[in-house]
Amino acid sequence: MNKANRNEILAIGVMVLLFLLVGFGQSWSLSLSILNMCIISAVMALGINIQWGYAGIFNVGIMGFTALGGLAAVLVSYSPVHEAWKVGGLGMIISLFLLILTIVAVYFLNRIFNKNKYKYWIIALAVIIGLLLINAFYRPAVIAIENVNPAVTGFLGGLGLPIIFSWIVGGIFAAAVAFVIGKVALGLRSDYLAIATLGISEIIIAVLKHEDWLSRGVKNVIGLKRPVPYEIDLQKTDWFISLVTYINSSKLSAISDSLESEKILNQLVIDSSTIFVKLCYMILFTLVLLFILYLANKAQISPWGRMMRAIRDNEVSANAMGKDV
Repeated sequence: MNKANRNEILAIGVMVLLFLLVGFGQSWSLSLSILNMCIISAVMALGINIQWGYAGIFNVGIMGFTALGGLAAVLVSYSPVHEAWKVGGLGMIISLFLLILTIVAVYFLNRIFNKNKYKYWIIALAVIIGLLLINAFYRPAVIAIENVNPAVTGFLGGLGLPIIFSWIVGGIFAAAVAFVIGKVALGLRSDYLAIATLGISEIIIAVLKHEDWLSRGVKNVIGLKRPVPYEIDLQKTDWFISLVTYINSSKLSAISDSLESEKILNQLVIDSSTIFVKLCYMILFTLVLLFILYLANKAQISPWGRMMRAIRDNEVSANAMGKDV
């Protein structure tokens, strides 16, 4: 066993010891909460490692992609707000159509007037006209949507699907935005790339904060479906109460007073339901972590991964070997 392996085992041992200390010294619920946050952070760290470790791309815009994951959870799991769609849905659809039409128009104008000295003026005029048309439908739709029961909804809602699907949709959102950012920013290097990724991340966060019609902005969204059972439901389930009773049978049998025993059992059921839910989350997060770790290792040893490392180590040499840098 080399020194690196010993250090890894030592680090893991220290972390396990700290989790045990928190569990025995404070509460297992707190220990599991910290563990779940560590697993989520590990998933994010794998993403950073693919960018910075494999390709040498310095990205400080991770929180923008995290925000897109939160947006995906709302858009996938929350039920549609039918009244909001009724008063402003058509305006939003027309605005989206006009936005796509403007982008397509700019693309073709750039190709048609490629060598015309007035190209940029023509494109600017097309953009201005497009924005004016979009705003004519967009602003009234936003006002109408945000006025629909603003204390609870005030946005369009989502698809009403199980929230587990939002994990996949969140990855798709992040990949799509990363593709666009890559097309725009990967020509930059070092500090300039860091500034660009940070700026784009802040733009994404600012948009999600202030566009209440999309996901309520900074307001709370309540009623999202969970991939695990609720604590209050577990506390009323016979099999769970029986399981808690069986696990704590020695402790309960030592109490002679039946009322006191029932009181302690109720408290044990409440505490155990919280721990059980967090264990379920831990299992789900661990499965996602292992799946992404498997894909990351496969990518590392693939031809694509070797190409990324070659570009990271020496871009000039990789380009000379015919790699698409």
